[in-house]
Amino acid sequence: MLPTFYQDFLRIHLNEKQIGILKWLVWILQMHRQVKLSTLAQFFPQPIKYDSRVTSLQRFLKLPQLSAKLLWFPLIKRWLKAEYRGNHLNREQRRARPQLTLKSRKYLVVVLDRTQWRDRNLFMVSLIWGTHALPVYWELLPQLGSSSLRQQQKILAPVLKLLKPYPVVVVGDREFQSAKLADWLRKRGADAVLRQKKSTYVADAKTRCQALKHRGFQPGQYHFFENVNVNKEEPVRALNLGVYWKRRYRGKGGKEPWLLLTTLSDAQLVRQIYRARWGIEMMFRDCKSGGYNLESTRVSPPRLLALILLMTLAYWLATRSGQRLLESHVQSYLGRSDLTPQGFPHHSVFSLGLSGYAWSQSLLLWRDWMLALMALKPHKSLHFQRGLEALSLVRQGV
Repeated sequence: MLPTFYQDFLRIHLNEKQIGILKWLVWILQMHRQVKLSTLAQFFPQPIKYDSRVTSLQRFLKLPQLSAKLLWFPLIKRWLKAEYRGNHLNREQRRARPQLTLKSRKYLVVVLDRTQWRDRNLFMVSLIWGTHALPVYWELLPQLGSSSLRQQQKILAPVLKLLKPYPVVVVGDREFQSAKLADWLRKRGADAVLRQKKSTYVADAKTRCQALKHRGFQPGQYHFFENVNVNKEEPVRALNLGVYWKRRYRGKGGKEPWLLLTTLSDAQLVRQIYRARWGIEMMFRDCKSGGYNLESTRVSPPRLLALILLMTLAYWLATRSGQRLLESHVQSYLGRSDLTPQGFPHHSVFSLGLSGYAWSQSLLLWRDWMLALMALKPHKSLHFQRGLEALSLVRQGV
């Protein structure tokens, strides 16, 4: 399941036994969609007592080598280099692949977000990939609630170093509204699009410093203010502010505007980039109730970070496989192929990847029963032949 080049890379940092455990855990995540240690131990293929399997996995998850910087950053670096060059793809594949960059500008969109459950507060930095996002770096915050500016800078620093060869724009919701963060990113060669609260004080050439809620913006209005100063005390200068408020139609529409503080000067591009932020919400859904049930695990913080690394590897493999299956046009064998009333597919590429792996494995596992059932339905032989051809494509895709 893991690419050959990555298995060769793992041998630099892990021994063969550790690589085997890692591969099995990723496989279990794909098949059973659970990061709970008890579930992983239940299905772990080792002929020892259950408690011994739990202890073995606990010991493995405490390895210091299981860190994003050591085992995940090199894969991201190689993947980005291949995506930007595209030498391994033909013209049709280059057009169909999930775009890492926006079509109008060659930006990598990096999204900041935070999720919290029970006593866990996870800060996640992700990279937009098509309609989804891919985790890049993560840390557990020592406190519950919002992160501080210093914590944001500390977590962003290694990501900016990793993505230094590429043009980067960092996107954040209202938790990350600090103009000082935008200025800090600007000084390090990255752009920013940060949503602001209505209480943010802004001044431009025509208007004195006042809270945005007093500016009188209305639904249906779009404004772009250049060279604004933000904050009453210690103002940050020479930033831009985009105001986008979708008009209301038949009672539907935006309840409040997007107030986007940015270092970019293209108003349409700013809106397009912030809209792409939705990919991280899709990713969190896939990692929680819609996929790996991250919130169900109760392991210690170091083991949780290691499990997130394994989950990230599994998520990357499933999404990449789903994209290949979509290009092979076999999605009708893996789930509903029609669209929702809103015009969207019923299944994401991540869901297609998981379904493809589960379907192909089940048919291989129960092959004798499958052939016996096919023999009882000779009038369906043409459909079965097409299904077997689709199965061959699915196996190639996963």
